[in-house]
Amino acid sequence: MISFKQLVWACLFSACFFSCNSDNNTITCDDMIKEFKTLGIATGNLLVYKNGQIVHQSANGLRSIDPVDSLDLRSQFRLASVSKQFTGMSIMKLKEFGKLDYDQKVNSILSDFPYDNITVRHLLNHVSGLEDYERMMHEHWQSQDTTGTETIGNNKIMELFYQRNPKQRFAPGENYEYSNTGYLVLASIVEKISGQHFREFLKENIFDPVGMKNTVLYSYQIAPDPNMPNRVFGYNTALNQVDLVPDDYHLVNDVRGDGGIYSTLEDLFKWNLALANHTIIAKKYLDAAFTSGVLNNGEKTGYGFGWQLSEDPGKEEVFHSGGWVGFRTFLLNDLKTKSGLILLTNGNNENFFDILNGAANILTKKPAKLPKKALHKEMAQKIIAENIESGIRHYHTKKLDTVTYNISEDAINTLGYQLLANDHLEEALRIFELNVKEYPNSANTYDSYGDALLAKGDSLKALNNFKKCYQMDTTLTYAKDKAKKLEAALE
Repeated sequence: MISFKQLVWACLFSACFFSCNSDNNTITCDDMIKEFKTLGIATGNLLVYKNGQIVHQSANGLRSIDPVDSLDLRSQFRLASVSKQFTGMSIMKLKEFGKLDYDQKVNSILSDFPYDNITVRHLLNHVSGLEDYERMMHEHWQSQDTTGTETIGNNKIMELFYQRNPKQRFAPGENYEYSNTGYLVLASIVEKISGQHFREFLKENIFDPVGMKNTVLYSYQIAPDPNMPNRVFGYNTALNQVDLVPDDYHLVNDVRGDGGIYSTLEDLFKWNLALANHTIIAKKYLDAAFTSGVLNNGEKTGYGFGWQLSEDPGKEEVFHSGGWVGFRTFLLNDLKTKSGLILLTNGNNENFFDILNGAANILTKKPAKLPKKALHKEMAQKIIAENIESGIRHYHTKKLDTVTYNISEDAINTLGYQLLANDHLEEALRIFELNVKEYPNSANTYDSYGDALLAKGDSLKALNNFKKCYQMDTTLTYAKDKAKKLEAALE
């Protein structure tokens, strides 16, 4: 999955363009979309607005692959982490109602919450130190489901959290670490204080007042839902680079607070303007939400109450990105100029940044650069159609052609994990080994190689790679955790 840091980088890169966009700009995104379509790239649903007025909106791609159906402007996308700003607003509404304080301890609201040093503000700013619930689920969840269709939400995850009582990763305020767990807990706080399901609280206090008629915290189901005919389904391209495969289901698809909201371009446009015009909540509350979190040492985190904040002085740009299953999403809101960009995609993960940055370039009268060819995709095609030797040989033949090809450590890493997920273990090992040789100074390559070695059963070699990863970069604590767990198992 695309990391949050990667998505934030794309957001920062794009956000800076709105301040220099001239008023007489007559360039549209239409030509860019046509060019992308000639390359077989769907651009998803895109909306650009300036001075409160829509200057471009389009829908290009598939709403679902079974049955095949096209996107349109009514299509409702899963927002992934773009949902977090609605969780932040819910907490702000409770503050407005006089029901909580930001510096109130969480266990004063959720009596079973096992930590006495975490406040609501810590959760909002991603500085709580809470363990990642996906990691905890992976290690400790014991499902009784045999169909592969089970979905769980906050209640079961919180029960497991209370049972396991995992050690905090750091003292609150010591570090910034993006935390889906924190926003799950925030949704549970809203439910406890309001006495409502989070879905109903959102509808009553945010969606209905803003006029967001096509926005909902969705109770996930795998099959098409007749009550939600415009729902978009995530998908991806298979390793053979020909077939389309579903990428919509996940065990934790019913978690609320960190994601789970579905919406449309029109509704998100209304939402951005409601924030810019202070019609959803008074400015004093938004000023607090758009103020950076601060670590114990005084360092600013650049994150508010569900929004990433522009680091440029004098700018009032807030934004967020999201990535979950087949969906990649992005929302930018320039509060000062009432301008912004909304991009919703469900099947073009590889080209998300190209589309985003292409739209930003168009806004500044620059040509939208067409994406380079993805060498790792061509490698995958050759590996599946021929063999691993053919794929690696193709890499060495093309790797110096950086004008034509996008070549990176991350791309090769992605291919390795795709092979691993599709039960091509030996091929995955060769690809991760290739990445280590090509990028020997990158700590993360050793961690990935270790994952594949562990899958093969070569525990000692896997342990050495996890240790090497952490020795090279002590911020990669996941490698340290893997090494510690593996050492304990070997003993």
